[in-house]
Amino acid sequence: MKNLTVFSTIIVSAILVTSCGSAKKVSNTTPYGQKMEEETCISEYKKKPTLRAYGMATHFKESAATSLAEAQARAMFARKIESAVLAATEELAVSLEQYAGGVADGQSVSDQSAEGNSYVTTIAQQVVRNTHTIETSRYYGDNKQFTIYVCMEYKGSESELANQIESNVKERISPEDRAKIEQRHDKFRDRILSVLGK
Repeated sequence: MKNLTVFSTIIVSAILVTSCGSAKKVSNTTPYGQKMEEETCISEYKKKPTLRAYGMATHFKESAATSLAEAQARAMFARKIESAVLAATEELAVSLEQYAGGVADGQSVSDQSAEGNSYVTTIAQQVVRNTHTIETSRYYGDNKQFTIYVCMEYKGSESELANQIESNVKERISPEDRAKIEQRHDKFRDRILSVLGK
């Protein structure tokens, strides 16, 4: 009888331990799947979203994965700049047309939508050249591929970033629209920075 009691106790203990273990697994999952820890490069990006961007890539060659991750980060930063320029110019009713010619013979050349987008993309690419990698995470998977995360940052302050964007916009618009930006300089800069920080 004593052996039966000990055996029963062992079986009940094993069942309780097993059920507690499975309860832990269930508590870590959500209807969407298991929640993942935030990657370091993403955490670094969130500390200064106005000045930073991140990217991730997987490839069999580490150098290729790094290059692709950096390209993805630059593309993210460029998209943010494009959105900021469009929002700020729209708010001030500045026309995104290409301005051609010198002071004496300058003229406004009306752009169609595709050309206007190209103009904004050019501004973004010029700013993105002034970024550098501040954090890199490397992973090597069972599939023999490298996964690389990077966080890139603009080399300068928020004020310098806003100045560079504003300067690039003013170089390519008509004198009338340039005057609008100069008159409402602070509003233009604030709108740029608010969109970049989202």
